[in-house]
Amino acid sequence: MPINAKALPFRLCSWVYNHCLRRTNYMFQLTLEALNRIQECRLCRVARPGNRLQLESGPPVKVDGLYWLYTSYTNAELSSAVPSQKQNSVPINTIAARRENLGMICSRKVDSFRVVYNGIGGVGLKGHGGLRERILQEFRGGEGTGSLAICDTSLSDLTRWRYSYVLWSEIEHAETIEYLPLGEQLETMWRLHFGWPILCSR
Repeated sequence: MPINAKALPFRLCSWVYNHCLRRTNYMFQLTLEALNRIQECRLCRVARPGNRLQLESGPPVKVDGLYWLYTSYTNAELSSAVPSQKQNSVPINTIAARRENLGMICSRKVDSFRVVYNGIGGVGLKGHGGLRERILQEFRGGEGTGSLAICDTSLSDLTRWRYSYVLWSEIEHAETIEYLPLGEQLETMWRLHFGWPILCSR
């Protein structure tokens, strides 16, 4: 077959683009697997002595990162739960019931605890918030935060919950990646690679 000289530059550019895309995807896959190894070795307890939430071995304040929530509650218990009535809190029972038998739901477990939620937490433009604060919000709730508000549900036995996290500064990637432009993308890529946690709404 004769070679079309005019098509060569396009074919070369297309090959280079596809090669770079595959390489980028592979690098992110390695990054995802590395941070997942960290978080699966870091399950921590949550306690509420004197009605005050405490994170065992929690992250420092005012840092960026990713977090995961684990539970020993069954799908049946999640589906029949009484959710928090706080504004914009996640309707745990409805989401769990609708997704229970879907094929891509995350099945990652550590001992008797399985992943049911993951997210990101970062310091805002005004210096407020952060990963630690976001994890606490998932348990205590907060108006308009879109959290699980676990302590306000019928699933409030904290001995049946664990959390894990990875600081953004702990993420090793072949190239520098910044939290603000890539935080949500990395959160979603983890779900696509390891399965979608059953209580993540989007």
